[in-house]
Amino acid sequence: MKQSDPLQLVKQGSLERPGPIGRLTRLALGLLCAYALYQLILYRVIIISKPVSVLPSLTIMVVAAILIINYVVNIGFGKNFGRWPSYISIALVLSLAAVSWLVFGTADHPVVGLAFWSWLVYFYSHLGVSFMLSAIIATPGCEMRSIPELLGRLFGRTAQEHHCPASFITKIDAWESKARPG
Repeated sequence: MKQSDPLQLVKQGSLERPGPIGRLTRLALGLLCAYALYQLILYRVIIISKPVSVLPSLTIMVVAAILIINYVVNIGFGKNFGRWPSYISIALVLSLAAVSWLVFGTADHPVVGLAFWSWLVYFYSHLGVSFMLSAIIATPGCEMRSIPELLGRLFGRTAQEHHCPASFITKIDAWESKARPG
């Protein structure tokens, strides 16, 4: 028996493109990611120089990134790495903190801060660009397929689609699809 692909990519054209409300929702989420990225850049010196000290202030951003990084990487790159993106992210930062503790006597060191900050910048950049691009080109399903879709359009290739794992976006798209005339 052939196992189904846990990534669940589907053939291009299988999913319906979002309408104006779905696109505005994606744009709003993209702007939220852009704001998070702006905050990371604005406070980069503080975050990099004292990462453990500012961690409580970044709790929501960090928890969101840990919970969603698997989707961003797996769906965005079209490869099923399972939960490894989360495991590697956490292991990298904790390993650097341990090395920093042993070498410098503190985990609150710029080496840890730079890795931690870079990870958050990558996450919010990739997700934010994907949301905004998805709003512009009306990527069907998951916004993380917007970059592959754009590249497919530019180079004349097909790009597989993915159902959005964010159920509220899926519900908005389904409601909007039913509300469309014809």
